[in-house]
Amino acid sequence: MEKVFDSKLLTSFLSDSSLQEYSNMKIGKRVHYLFTPKTVSDLSDIIVQTNLADLEILPIGGCSNMLFGNVGNRVIISDRYLPHIYTVNGNEVVVSSNYKIVDFMEEMKKYDLGGLEFLSGIPAHLGGITHMNAGAFDKTISLFIKWVEVINNKGDLQKITASEIDFRYRRTSVDDFIVNVCFELESKTKQQITSDMNEILNIRRERHPLEYPSLGSTFRNPEGHFAGLLIRDCGLAGKQIGGAQISDKHSNFIVNRGNAEFSDVIQLIELAKKEVKSKYGIDLKLEIKVIN
Repeated sequence: MEKVFDSKLLTSFLSDSSLQEYSNMKIGKRVHYLFTPKTVSDLSDIIVQTNLADLEILPIGGCSNMLFGNVGNRVIISDRYLPHIYTVNGNEVVVSSNYKIVDFMEEMKKYDLGGLEFLSGIPAHLGGITHMNAGAFDKTISLFIKWVEVINNKGDLQKITASEIDFRYRRTSVDDFIVNVCFELESKTKQQITSDMNEILNIRRERHPLEYPSLGSTFRNPEGHFAGLLIRDCGLAGKQIGGAQISDKHSNFIVNRGNAEFSDVIQLIELAKKEVKSKYGIDLKLEIKVIN
């Protein structure tokens, strides 16, 4: 390790950590390289030295859509302990990417700023939500983004405007480590924001299996279809392999019913893809990221 990274960076290096502690689905193995930098400067140095060592970087935040298998020699960098900062200028807000979406919305209520309530209940950080262009209820985060600030492979801060980003369904063209995001939010009363958040949360509680660890929607919705309905109509609702189960409440959710393994989830994913392809001729595409 010391041959790869400067000794000063080892203060943020965790040598005996498991990604299970970070995974929203509580699945993950011990890793070789896991950093939790506390400053953007240290983050920049880690990125530079990782690239010099020709190792792959894997940024992690809330890990709400990442399924961890064998991550190999990837350098895992968590944003958990970076500073949580935001500045407000009218309806424009610049915020560090490691803010949880729920915490950010609560902070913005103080300024009568909203618009992101459709994301209520998603246990993700703003960086991940931005990177995957998260959305729900016919809205996406891209509608509110003015620019993002990343650390590129050279370790430099780089601002990318929304017009320079290719926003697509559940993905973007931004691959570098996002450190800040600038949003243009809507003027709303605190009461309206709270009401809208509660409405969305109630819908999620009613429709989604929130009582078990999961990664949310496993597959993207094919055009003109809902992945969960396709999977359910193939008779797979409630199907369980090992500790993983296709939820009988929402069939696009695979939940951890206890001690689920990576392989359990993968088998269910492959089964769903096979059955939907066989019955409907539709190729399901993953919304979650499988790291293996």
